[in-house]
This record gives sequence, C-alpha cells and structure tokens, in this order.
Amino acid sequence: MADHKYIFYGTIIDTPNPLTLRIRQEHVCVVNNGKIEIIEASTNQNLDEYQGYVFIKLSKSQFICPGFIDLHCHAPQYRQVGSATEVPLLKWLQKFIFPNEARCSDTSYARDLYTKLVTRLLRNGTTTVQYFATIHLEATKILAEICQEKGQRAYIGKVCADQNSPDFYIETTDESVRNTEEFINYVHDMQKGRNIAGTNALIHPVITPRFIPTCSINLLSRLGQLAKKYDVHIQSHIAETSDQVAFVHCLYPDIGNGRDVAIFRETGLLTNKAVFAHGIYLADNEIDEMVTSGSAVASCPISNFLFSKGITAIEHLIGKGLTVGLGTDVGGAYSSNMLPVVRAAVFGHRTMDFVSFDRSNAILPIFPEHKDPVIDFKFAFYLATLGGAHSLNINSQIGSFEVGKQFDALLIDCNREDQAFDYWKDDEMDIIFEKWINAGDDRNITGIWVQGIKL
Repeated sequence: MADHKYIFYGTIIDTPNPLTLRIRQEHVCVVNNGKIEIIEASTNQNLDEYQGYVFIKLSKSQFICPGFIDLHCHAPQYRQVGSATEVPLLKWLQKFIFPNEARCSDTSYARDLYTKLVTRLLRNGTTTVQYFATIHLEATKILAEICQEKGQRAYIGKVCADQNSPDFYIETTDESVRNTEEFINYVHDMQKGRNIAGTNALIHPVITPRFIPTCSINLLSRLGQLAKKYDVHIQSHIAETSDQVAFVHCLYPDIGNGRDVAIFRETGLLTNKAVFAHGIYLADNEIDEMVTSGSAVASCPISNFLFSKGITAIEHLIGKGLTVGLGTDVGGAYSSNMLPVVRAAVFGHRTMDFVSFDRSNAILPIFPEHKDPVIDFKFAFYLATLGGAHSLNINSQIGSFEVGKQFDALLIDCNREDQAFDYWKDDEMDIIFEKWINAGDDRNITGIWVQGIKL
C-alpha cells in the first residue's frame, strides 16, 4: 500500500454512540499509512514537522465524516434500481429478480453492471459494502476484482441456491458448496498476493445462502461447515416477510418449529460473523438467541416499506442487545445511496408510534412500546457508519474517527452551487450536518478515502 499522508484541519464529525453527534471543530487529524495518527484540538497550524504530507484546510462549510457502510446490497439488482416495486416479494423474485440475476452468467454483462455499481456506490460515499452477487462463480470473482481495483472495502458472497428456484437459475448442492469454497480461496489468494491479509485486506469472502426457501438443509449444513473451516463471514435473509416466514414453516416444520433463527442455528450459520437482512418478523426469544450468538441484523427500511409491509424495530433490537446496521438492498428499494436509507430509518421509527401489532404472535411484526422518538438523524447516521462496522466486527478498524483506526472518510461541502439545499453561513455545524443528512446528496461529497487512499 502506498504511504499516503494527509493533514486535515477543520471540523471532524462522527457518532461514537447512537445518541451522540461528536463535532470537533478546529481540530487536526493526521493520517499516515492509512491510519489516523493524531486527532487533537489545535489553532496552531505549524506544519514544519509534517514535510511530505498533503495539507487540507476545511472551510466553515466543510467537514469530514466516516464513509457509509452498506450491510446488504444485491449487486446484480443494480440494473433495476427504481423499478419493479409493484408486486409482493416471492412474485417479485420470480418475475424480475431471477431472470435479471441469471444474466450474470455472461461475464461481459456482469463486468459492465458491476463496474457501474461500484463506481456509483463510491460516488455516493459508500466506502464499505456487503454484497450478494449471484450463483455464478466467475461473475462473483469479477465483482471482487472490480472492488479491489476501485479501492472499495467489500464483503462479497457467491449466492447459494439449490431448490425453489427456476431451472435457468439454480445449482446443485455439490456445485454450490464447491464454488463457494473456490471463491473463498480465490479471495484469500487475492489478499496474499497483495500482502494485505487480516485487518488491511479490502476484499473478504462471505458465505451466502440466499435465504432458507432456496436452500436445502444439506446445503445449509455444508455451508455451515465451510464457515467453521475458514472462519469467514456469513450473510442471508431472516424473517423478512409474512409469506416468507410461512413458506419456511411449511418447508421445515420439524426444525425449531420452522423458524429461520432455529434453522440457521442448527446448520451452523448463526455465528458472531453472521449478518442477516431485515429481521422484521422476529420473536423476542429469537432476538435473544441472536444476541447470544453474536450475529447482527441489517435493517433495510426502504425495501421493508415496499415489500415487507413492516418495519425493523431497530430501537427494540438494540435495546435487547442485538447489533444493527443499515442496508440499501438496492433492487428491493429505489436507491443505491445510503442517505435515503438513513432518512427512512427515522421515518420507520416514527411510524411505530402510531401502529400496533400483536407481539404475542411471532408471525407478526414486533414493536415495543414507545414514549418519545429515539431514532433521529444522529442515531440513523450511527447505524450507517459505526453500527455497520460493529455488525461486521470491524468497529476497531473503521466507523468512527479514533487514533489507530483506518481512515475511511468523506469530505462534505455544504456550500456548493449545484447542491439540493441552501447554505446559511451563520448556521451552527450541527445544523449544517443535519441539513446534509436530510436534504443533501452525493453532490456535497468532494473527497472519498478508503484506508487513507483518496479515490
């Protein structure tokens, strides 16, 4: 890795916990070899001791903040972002998703699609992504190569599905396991080739059963064995929609009463390296079991509104000790940008104040009793940054600005001529930040760094 050296002087903003917006003004942040060496208040800008560093003085309208972490992104579905939202989940898969994903058997198509996707996500300020690819090994390798080339931190899984899928988009159990293992080794070889294994690696393999309906118990169990053998990350969907929950119960009624959490546990996939998307229809005892396992939930509030007709009870999950982050879902939503997701998380929480469900029935959404709104823009930004880092067990590396952490960051300017809101020079910095969260977009992002390298 190139030894990139930067000194930032100005305002540094992050969320060290869900309730705190930490604004450090007139601070110096020194970045060396990809990591933060110094963060301290300073009005003395003597740079004599920092020869060879790039000095960036931020204006009053600018600040740096952590890059976004998208915990749940279906890479091949980028083609249909903003469309195909008019049908229920299972019909949506059959009508739109499976035919679209099957096109990635053509590696030229996959390369073009994934190049556009990764470029767009980085432009949107998403510096870390956990990707679902497709069942195609070669196309999944291409996604890993593109992320490496463009400098995005990525957790990538070859999708696994050996049942309840169309004939043109399905694999055998043996193929699924063999290709998953080959992809794990391929990514590990990528890491070794660049001598960046461990905390400095950009690309990481993820075992990815699509969701329980498309996976036999044999496949799930063998994937659990691979997860243990290689100590790698795991991702899937969990308790997403009422029809999906009912389908799983019909398929596997004798395993934990046909519930997702029990099935993942029995097949060795409920681990402290697992992130499960959605989690809308989880019972309290299942949340407790996930907490015990150390697994996490990726809430995708936009797609939940559109397809699940429910809301991830984020405050309730966190209150019970479960780790939660946010995801775009991409195809299941209408944007690949994390800012709309942050806003939707706030709206979702507000919605829970005027709906009620029977919490005694595990097939219905679970909402706690609420008195005052808790998930505001600060809380939601935490979920999209440090919350995501906690979910991936990399909170000691990224997600907030601390000495020793890697510098994954965005430079935001809230006084651009082409931006979507107006700048008022007498606004306090917390107001400026909130306006960007609620009214801004990628036009305000004027710099992007991953591991201290400007992209």
